[in-house]
Amino acid sequence: MTGIAAGKTWSRIGPEVAPTSSSASGVWTLQEAAENEGAGTWPSPPIHMEFISKIVMNGTSTAVSFTSIPQKYRHLRVVMANGRRDSSGNRIYVNYNGDTTAGNYGWQVTYNLGGGGVSSGASGSDFFITPDWPSANNSTYCVWDFGNYADSSVGTTCQAQLGVDGRNSGPLACVSQGYQVASAVNRIDLISGSTSSAYYLEAPTTFALFGIGKAA
Repeated sequence: MTGIAAGKTWSRIGPEVAPTSSSASGVWTLQEAAENEGAGTWPSPPIHMEFISKIVMNGTSTAVSFTSIPQKYRHLRVVMANGRRDSSGNRIYVNYNGDTTAGNYGWQVTYNLGGGGVSSGASGSDFFITPDWPSANNSTYCVWDFGNYADSSVGTTCQAQLGVDGRNSGPLACVSQGYQVASAVNRIDLISGSTSSAYYLEAPTTFALFGIGKAA
């Protein structure tokens, strides 16, 4: 074993190994790193879950739109927190790419109107996906997961779980939706069935969009 050579701050202790194509094939030059980073091909760790955007409601609308959604993720997630309306609960529809043709959608739902109650199920061929919620006197949450949304060769699926503050009775549901049109999704609209001021979504209702995984 050799000591640190004089005048060499970072000399290796032991035999010197030169970085050649065989001994260090993964070594990139600074120029190569800069070129690939600029081209978007720089190696990166897997994307697990990444925040994209957020919408905070202010009592002036019943609808939420996420547009120009990046196509680089495998799945999407929308999270609604602290959901409240002006005075009345109402259904929330999920639409893709501005498509309002009800026949392109199908759904199933199992829900329970209060803790300990009997669950029931329903299904249909339109874009209905949730019960009447949120209302004015409770805090409601929902998580929508959209699978394989950027694949233009298949339809998009959605799984949602929703509930309310446990101190108030209200819908507890697990719902699913299928979008039969084979197209990449670049826009998601969450639309209330009624649009009058009684159904406006108020602060502190927040909707956040996340990307999950990396597209194939």
